Amino acid sequence: MPFVSAGAEISVPSLPSPHHEAVTLLRDLPRFRYLWLSKAISSTGTGVGLIALVLFVAPSGPGTVSLVLIGTALPLLAGPLAGAVADRVDQRRLLAGCEAGQGVIYAILAVTRPPLPALLPLVILASLLATFGAPAGKSAVRRLVPAERRSQANALLSLAMNLQIIAGPAIGGVLAGITGVSAAFGVNAASFGISALLLTGLGPLAPLERPAPEARPGLLADTISGLRYARENPAVRGLVLGTVIFVTFAAMDNVALVFLVRRALHGPAAEYGIISAAFGAGMVTASLALTVKADRRPAAFWLTGGVVTGAVGMVLTGIAPTAAVACAGQAVAGAGNTADLVGTDTLVQERVPAHMLGRVFGTVYGGAQLASALSYIIAGPLVALTGPRATFVIGGAGALAGAFVLASALRSRPAPAA
Repeated sequence: MPFVSAGAEISVPSLPSPHHEAVTLLRDLPRFRYLWLSKAISSTGTGVGLIALVLFVAPSGPGTVSLVLIGTALPLLAGPLAGAVADRVDQRRLLAGCEAGQGVIYAILAVTRPPLPALLPLVILASLLATFGAPAGKSAVRRLVPAERRSQANALLSLAMNLQIIAGPAIGGVLAGITGVSAAFGVNAASFGISALLLTGLGPLAPLERPAPEARPGLLADTISGLRYARENPAVRGLVLGTVIFVTFAAMDNVALVFLVRRALHGPAAEYGIISAAFGAGMVTASLALTVKADRRPAAFWLTGGVVTGAVGMVLTGIAPTAAVACAGQAVAGAGNTADLVGTDTLVQERVPAHMLGRVFGTVYGGAQLASALSYIIAGPLVALTGPRATFVIGGAGALAGAFVLASALRSRPAPAA
């Protein structure tokens, strides 16, 4: 440390805080501010609604809970089709319509509390609406935020989405415990209604390509062209493949964690909740940090670094001798997950032509959901055969393979499309 004489005047540069950076970005870009507020409110409501949904069907047994959760996940596989729709229509109207539709569905659940045969189609429809809104929201960032600030904007959106993991379950659990699940469903419905109203502030987001009606390809043709583009573009192809490999191994922790806590760490249910929350805490912390630092490194750095960090967090969790170390491992994994998502979104926005953004986002995240389903199929037998600790270590090692695939694919740097 350099010596400073007494009485000398020291000038300490002021460093930007995550709070200051976030406020500045939201203040400078009012249209993006509407999108961010919309996502923050509806994501919190989604967390509330999911907890209420699980509590509502839990008395019918674990099989019913699994069936309902599968119903929320399966529509996400329609990502490529949803992306094609996002590239063909006004994205503001698509976003607002999907949010409003989910609000109507949860209002119906709040009023009727339907039996499973009626509940399941409503849950699937709500998830399908969420699937069709997601590519439009990610694609809109490119049109609302200048290139030099997109990484920060994606970090802020990641923070908004993380409210589903942190705030949503806490609010949902309290509401369901005090007033019943109807109130929680009602809060979720209201959050979607407010979100839809906020989205009107985005202004028109018409499709960039508007061919004559007789020359316009059909929706299926658009979907196939998006899949073909993902196959033929080396960076996108590597991104999809690397993401599928990473998620297939990384998502094993969703199955293995409860057995790690109960069997290996001999902890109670509360300990499982705390360790699970540590993952969300890591995501939120990383989101705040990236609002300052995201634009200082290229998107590929955050993507591959996030994958490596997530893999390290999995291994640390698996070998943890105590619950405190397991919490640290999950926090590291959560931070890596946020960096991975921010890097992915920014990279796609940089390297993909604007008129193809929806289809590429749909393909990338549709592949991730397919990998999650595959992971859940593999993880159960793997935990039974090798134990939860070995499952975490195997998952972490496999996730690193995704980092190598991504790093290899992203070495080429094509010029961004105009």
